[in-house]
Amino acid sequence: MRRMIFEHVRRYAIVAVASVFPFAGMAGTPVIYTDGTKPLFEIEVPDFWSLRTGGLRDLASPEQSDDFRDISRLFGITPDAHDGIWVGLISPFGVTTLPEARTYLRDIGPFLVQDASVDPPKARRINGLNASSISGTGRREGRNVSFTVLAIDLPGARVAIAAVVIEAGADLDPLSDVNAMLASIQAVR
Repeated sequence: MRRMIFEHVRRYAIVAVASVFPFAGMAGTPVIYTDGTKPLFEIEVPDFWSLRTGGLRDLASPEQSDDFRDISRLFGITPDAHDGIWVGLISPFGVTTLPEARTYLRDIGPFLVQDASVDPPKARRINGLNASSISGTGRREGRNVSFTVLAIDLPGARVAIAAVVIEAGADLDPLSDVNAMLASIQAVR
């Protein structure tokens, strides 16, 4: 029964998060992701969501504590009133195309979600930019999760990557905010 409920939630969450489309009048705060002093992209963070930022760091493998991967500056965004939903955004160093983003995600993926089952990628357009999304399920910190990852081709040979992770049993009310956030991503020219 628990697995059936998780599968139902998984399907609903993936459809909701993967169906990125513009939202008019979203209340929020524009935030600009930079690489040093160079602005790369902007996103609207909704009211009553928290944004944490972090610089370059090493991410340790969950299975081997001596296996590390460098990750770029990270935006971590969570709803204030709902547990179990996390949105992360990065623009990885040296990743300049969508095919390179897929390679990067294959390398970094096991550090974020274990035992992942991934659906085929889907082509998208976000604010006129080419994008690709993948969705799937797995485990994170011992909990079942569904996830969607969106890679957006930015001008100037850069890529933005947004990851949405939803724990099984999480309240799905904030998904409209997640969709609005993802739809708000635009290149800073």
